[in-house]
Amino acid sequence: MDEQRKKIITNEIRYWKQNRMLPEHYCNYLLNMYMEGADQADAPNKSAPPSLLGYILLGFVTLSGFLFYFTELSLFLQMTFIAFFGIVSILSAFYLVKKSFLQQVPLLSAALLFLISSVEAVEIIFPGKPILLYAVTGLNCLLWIAAGMKLGLISFKLSGFAGLLVLLIIIFI
Repeated sequence: MDEQRKKIITNEIRYWKQNRMLPEHYCNYLLNMYMEGADQADAPNKSAPPSLLGYILLGFVTLSGFLFYFTELSLFLQMTFIAFFGIVSILSAFYLVKKSFLQQVPLLSAALLFLISSVEAVEIIFPGKPILLYAVTGLNCLLWIAAGMKLGLISFKLSGFAGLLVLLIIIFI
């Protein structure tokens, strides 16, 4: 490919990157491909912090399950931890969307934290009432489906439908 054509293409890709017409990591890939790796300053390594953030958020989900089911902390302290983890997850999702990184990990952790906390709250406030537990679980699944449709995330839609299917099987069998 001649140099003039490469220059036009790379300028167009830089324009896409600057105006967020494509995710930044796609633009970095295309720039590296067309420039044959010559311009390394244009493709910063921003993949490490989001993956580390994703692992931390998934750790929050695990820790919240541990706090609810294997400790004798007070309800107030458990809910405080879960609220903190949920707020961090939601803020992380906004940060990653703004930086054009994959936002599914923080959204997933926020959804799971909300599910865990709402199920635990129903079990504590209304013990022995499975109908309310089914209703809260069904509402969580419907919320996942709505979030999947709004954000265009197939994983949330599938999780919501699978959750509703499992819930219906549990109720009627």
